[in-house]
Amino acid sequence: MNAIFKQVSLWSVVMIVLVSSGAKAERWDGYNDPGMMDVAKDYQYNFNKLPLVGRLDTMPWSETYWPTIKGSINYRWNSPVKDGFNYTPPSKAEVMTMSQDQLAQLAPTEKYDIFMGHYDYPLWEEARSYGNPRAKDWNGMCDGWSISALQYAEPSPVVMTNPDGVKVPFGSSDVKGLMTFTAAVHFDAETKQVGSKCEGGLRRGSAACADINAGALHVILANQIGIKKQGFVTERDPGKEIWNQPTFGFNFTVLGSAQSNAGDHGVRVHAQLWYTDELDNSSWSPVVGTPNFKSDKIEMDYVLDLDQNDNIIGGSYLRGSDHPDFVWMAVNKLTFTDTMAGINLIYKPAKLAPLPHGVLANY
Repeated sequence: MNAIFKQVSLWSVVMIVLVSSGAKAERWDGYNDPGMMDVAKDYQYNFNKLPLVGRLDTMPWSETYWPTIKGSINYRWNSPVKDGFNYTPPSKAEVMTMSQDQLAQLAPTEKYDIFMGHYDYPLWEEARSYGNPRAKDWNGMCDGWSISALQYAEPSPVVMTNPDGVKVPFGSSDVKGLMTFTAAVHFDAETKQVGSKCEGGLRRGSAACADINAGALHVILANQIGIKKQGFVTERDPGKEIWNQPTFGFNFTVLGSAQSNAGDHGVRVHAQLWYTDELDNSSWSPVVGTPNFKSDKIEMDYVLDLDQNDNIIGGSYLRGSDHPDFVWMAVNKLTFTDTMAGINLIYKPAKLAPLPHGVLANY
C-alpha cells in the first residue's frame, strides 16, 4: 500500500476535515460504470498502478463545429462575403470560367460536388437541411468533428482535378468539414458512453442525472489515454448545452488522504482534463503544432474512494469543482463510402506536427 494511506499527520487530519465538508462519497453504478467504456475488458483499477499523467501520441485537430446557424458545411468560410444561405452554387458553365481563387472561396459542399462532377449539387442540397439561421449558436456537428479528429490525422490542403479537368482547391478545413459531416450524418457510429444527459424522462437524483462519477472519470482517463493511448469525447458542459470535445490528455496531482464513506479509505486529487477546442474561424492550413491550434482544460477537485486493496470503486467532486457531463467514444472506424467515397481521394494527412508549446509541455 502506498505510504500516503498509512501516515496520519496533522496535514492529513486537516485534509480530512476539508474534504468531508465538501464532498459526498459515492460508488458508481448504472450509467456511471467505467466498465462500459472498457471494450477489451482489461482496465486497471488499482490507484497505485495508474499513471498520473498522459496524453495521446497524435493530437486531435481543432476545427469549427460547423454551426447550424451559419449553414453547416454550406458555409462559404473562405469567401470575403461569408454566407451559408443566401447564394446559388455556380452552374457548370460558370465553373469552367472560374479562377482558382474563385473556386477556393466556395463552400466545402460545392467543392466536393464539383470535384465529383455533380453540377446539380446533391451534397449541397443535403446539407441545406442541417442549416438554420434561427438555431441556437451552440448547435452544430461537434460530435462528427470529435469522431473525425480522434480517428484521423489532420488533413492537408489539396488540389483535385474533376472529370472535366477543373482543378478544385480544398483547404484543410474544407476536408475537415466533409469528414465531420460524414461522421455526423452518414456514419452509423457504435458508441460506448459513461454518464448521461439529465433530460426527458430521466429523474433528477438518478444516476443518469448525477453527471459522470469522479472515480469513473479518473479510471477512464488513466486507462484510455494514459495506458491505451486512445482518445475519447468529453461532453464538457454539465448544463443543457452540448459541447463535445476530443480529449487528449490529463494530469493528476495527489493532494493527500481523505475520508471516504463509500470505501475503505480515500485520496484527494486535483485533476486537469485536456481537450481540443473549436476554432472561431476555419483555416486553409493545418493548425496542429501552430499557434492557431486551440485547446483548453477542465480543472477538477475530487475524492477517490478506494477499497482495502487500493482499487478505485467510486468518487465525488468537491463542492464548487468543475466537471464534465459525460464521456463517450465511437468504437468502430469512420469510413467514407457511397456518396461520400470521394473523400478517400481528397484526404491526405498532414505531416505530424509537434505538440504545441505550453500544452502539457512537461510530458
